[in-house]
Amino acid sequence: MPIELLRGMRDYGPGEAIRLREITSKVEDVFRRFGFYPIETPSLESTETLNAKAYGREAEKEMYTLDDGKSGLIYDLTVPLARYVSMNKGLGLPFKRYQIAKAWRRDEPQRMRSRELIQADIDIVGSAEPTSEAEAIAATAIALEGVGVTDYTILISSRVILNAIMEIFKVPEDKRTGVMITIDKLGKISREKALEQISESGVGEKQAEALLNFINEEMENAKKLQKIKNDAPSVTAESDRLSSIISLLGNYGINGAVKVDFSLARGLGYYTGTVWELVAEKDGKRLPTIAAGGRYDGLIGIYSKTPMPAVGSSIGLSRVYEVVDIGEAINTYATVYVANIGQENVEYALKAANTMRSNGIRVDMNLTARNISKQLEYANAMRIKYVAIVGGREKEQNMIRLRDMGDGSEELLSIEDVLKKLKG
Repeated sequence: MPIELLRGMRDYGPGEAIRLREITSKVEDVFRRFGFYPIETPSLESTETLNAKAYGREAEKEMYTLDDGKSGLIYDLTVPLARYVSMNKGLGLPFKRYQIAKAWRRDEPQRMRSRELIQADIDIVGSAEPTSEAEAIAATAIALEGVGVTDYTILISSRVILNAIMEIFKVPEDKRTGVMITIDKLGKISREKALEQISESGVGEKQAEALLNFINEEMENAKKLQKIKNDAPSVTAESDRLSSIISLLGNYGINGAVKVDFSLARGLGYYTGTVWELVAEKDGKRLPTIAAGGRYDGLIGIYSKTPMPAVGSSIGLSRVYEVVDIGEAINTYATVYVANIGQENVEYALKAANTMRSNGIRVDMNLTARNISKQLEYANAMRIKYVAIVGGREKEQNMIRLRDMGDGSEELLSIEDVLKKLKG
């Protein structure tokens, strides 16, 4: 029986893992520049924590629980954060954390949708101001730009406004979740399918048609927000909040356009206000969402007697990996390979390699009994830029023959000159 990977899982080989780490490093650097600091939480949480009305019924079906039923794999990084904050009362506020880790979902695998996810999250706990939304969105956008995602749009809306739209079109309260889920799928399913699903939720056909027309009406952000204020005065403050966030985002110099999109609901049940998604295109086609977030002012209060306002944003690094090009692929971090001619020169080769390593140079070296020709083939296959060749002649002169694998040129250099060249 052949050995196979589990469905929805994947391996990253050396070149792929290096590329993934380059992406992760660049994202992490942006988070740090924005003043976020890391925490680490377990991959397992108690099912009591995971099921504490946090995710909603939709997500509960997708959680992986262990056989004892008392613990499960985390579904995302937000609920562990909420649990952490509730257990650590002395945190300085606002608490600005980032975390990069894996999460797991019992999802149906498909293109850019797997069961094991790598997420990069930022959250701001303790601020109810629109500046916190703007900061989280901007940091996310700039991080994505840093890894090569330039053709993207920021879609933004609010659960408060979407609830008001449900009231405008008299969607029964017990049917709203289903209707919102359908509305959130617009762009992924046809209008006809959306109308069918909304009608099946108990909304009349004409009412469903009017609802979709309202949601899909194209107009400038300011006009769209003014219209919802006119139709539902109760959301005036929330509409003005979105206007403020959009205005604040104009100060960050981000490349992506910001678009108010009332169809945006986000799937998890803990969002209470602003929600957003960053959607990108490749070859003229819209890609699955690569980053998203929102405000969840009620979540921490589930775990603590002290409710706190909170907002967060998550980048799906697994998806970003699939869509960005960060340059020529490399198979190793090493920039130089130390090759020895003859086993009698192994110790001299080792001395040269360790001298370079102690000076901060990434070095691979020959660990086999193969000849110099095979060693050069290996270095070339690994795309290592330089080969430091040492044989009897080089050992006698206390020198190193440095070959540039790009043009084939060679120089006979002292170890000091090799260090200067490689560092330069």
